Amino acid sequence: MKRYFRMMGLLLCLSLASVALQGCDNDDDDDYYLDMTPNAIVSVYSADNSGHPLLALNDSTTLYPVNLGSRLYGGKRMRAFVNLRQANGSELNNGIYADGMENVYVNWIDTIRTKEMATDMGAKNDSIYGTDPLEIVNDWATCVEDGFLTLRFRSLFTPGSTHILNLVRGSAPNEVVIHQDARGDLRGQMGDGIIAFSLRRLGLAPGTTQQLVVKWNSYSGEKSHTFTYRVPRRFGQQ
Repeated sequence: MKRYFRMMGLLLCLSLASVALQGCDNDDDDDYYLDMTPNAIVSVYSADNSGHPLLALNDSTTLYPVNLGSRLYGGKRMRAFVNLRQANGSELNNGIYADGMENVYVNWIDTIRTKEMATDMGAKNDSIYGTDPLEIVNDWATCVEDGFLTLRFRSLFTPGSTHILNLVRGSAPNEVVIHQDARGDLRGQMGDGIIAFSLRRLGLAPGTTQQLVVKWNSYSGEKSHTFTYRVPRRFGQQ
């Protein structure tokens, strides 16, 4: 986890560049800004025995938040932005777990819209789920980890409108297609959103490394990107 925090620290330095240009030299203000900036995307779920919330960074790293003491979101596994740090001193709760979990202190947590894959309706997918264009933004929030495809997407929208996104199995193995139904809202201004899809329904072998091909209809035509995906071992237990 220490390596992960160093990587995220680099991303935070890049995002803070514009703040540095303002010439603010108040250390307290800098700390406040850092506390308000997400430094990880995690999967939130609850321990089976105690109901205590756990945070999964990936298939091999699980974090134990010492200051969150009750079941979150009904125990449902969801993706979330968090701002956290390693716990220290009096914050530690029973030390570091022997199974690999590490103690962290969560400053704040905010869930990401998390959905299961939609039912594949074959030739009817386009008419049912929509083909309205969108762009997938290439940044740290777009990733495949812990059994989820998390996307930062960009689309034209009118304030107050609702767009519906779905992920459907594609025609080839290890291929998925993003569908957007903008519900007629095809003008307005470009805006970004975040959404996550569980990949559990793909039925890939737990513990294996796969190449996941993601396709979508962009404003300049069909696009695709291939992610290297480590299928969580826990999928074999669901």
